[in-house]
This record gives sequence, C-alpha cells and structure tokens, in this order.
Amino acid sequence: MLRSVGTSSLRLLSRSSSAPQTSIVSALTSHSEAAAAATTGQQHAASFSTKSNGKQHFKPGTGVPIEQMPYYHHTKKSETPLPHGDPRRPPKFKSPRKRASKLFHELNVEAVDKSAESNPNVLKVPFRVGDAIEIEMVSMGGVNSSANVDKLRGVVLGRSNRGLGSSVQIRDVMYGEPIDRQIMLHSPLLKSLKVLEKNFVHKGKKKVKRAKLYYLRDRLPVGKFVIWG
Repeated sequence: MLRSVGTSSLRLLSRSSSAPQTSIVSALTSHSEAAAAATTGQQHAASFSTKSNGKQHFKPGTGVPIEQMPYYHHTKKSETPLPHGDPRRPPKFKSPRKRASKLFHELNVEAVDKSAESNPNVLKVPFRVGDAIEIEMVSMGGVNSSANVDKLRGVVLGRSNRGLGSSVQIRDVMYGEPIDRQIMLHSPLLKSLKVLEKNFVHKGKKKVKRAKLYYLRDRLPVGKFVIWG
C-alpha cells in the first residue's frame, strides 16, 4: 500500500512542472509516517485484545503487566504470600485514619498513667457501683487552694471509663431534694476520694450486680440515700 501510494504521488508530482523537489520529499515522508502509525495501532490493538483474553493484563500506556505494578497488593492478594524479610515482599501501608487513631490512643494511655501517678488519692482508690463515697474538691481559688474545699458525698450510680474523660455519677439528698452529680475523675480539682460504706444500697448485705443503678431514682424512697444531713 505504501509503494502504490508513493508511486502515484511521484507520477502526479512529476507531471506537474510547477511542483518543486521539496514537495516530493514531504509527500513521501507524510505517507510513510501515516502508514507506520496505522501499523503500530493495529499491532497495539491486536496485542491488547490478546492479553485481555485471560493470558496477561497490561496497564494501558505503560506496557507493564498489572501483576508487576507497585501497590498491586492493595487490589489482589497473592495465593502464596512471601515470608517476612523477603525483599520481594511488598510493603504494607495503613490508612492515615488508622495511624492517627493508634497514635491518639497511645497518647491517651500515657496521659492517663501520668494523671494516675500525680493524683493517687483519687484514681487509685477502689470503689464499686452502689458504694457510698466522699470526694474532696476545690470549689474556687485555683488548683493549689486548700481553703475552699468542698466535700461531695453520695451513692455511686454509675462509672464511665473513657481515658481522660472517665467520670463517676453520684446521687445525694440535700434538704430533702435529690441531687445527681457527674464528677470527672482526672480533674486536677479533686483532692481525695474516700469510701464511706461498701454496698450502701443493700446495707452491706450483698453486692450490686448491675453496672448502672439509674433505676434507683424512681424505685427506692429518697430517705434511703441520705448520707449527709
């Protein structure tokens, strides 16, 4: 096809006396480039159709098999994984959210341990739900103030363990009115925690089996919770 096209173009150019010699060369060059491009396109289409029939899949525009591309392990797992330490084993990457959550968890654990060591009079005192406790807390004047300290007493209705956000909920009766308080255990305002009576709900006869005692707000009489009067 290239020969026929080139011969015909030469005949036309030779007949016309006004066409210069450079036009002949440019015409031949353009025809040869078009033929080469057509041949390359046919070969590429044939190779892609052959490889997409189940033999081998290539990434378009690269000529490299997909199995040999980087980060292929994210989409397909090998049937025989390589052992650890093998240089051919692809690296394992975690998502930024997983890495950030793990780092935040480690920082939270370190902060909790540091807070427990700095204030053992509160955080290292064992108590359970249903116990009557007393907490000394600074009301005003700053963390280091020793003059303005209030004593908060009540029955433990529930305890929440959430790292630095751990808290305890107590219930007391003052002047005939029930009062619920939620106190943050890692607060620097807390001075001490003392257990007044174990299993105060059942008068020490048996342990409380529930983790939350919110039902006591409606069931038991108010006078039974009076610890401080």
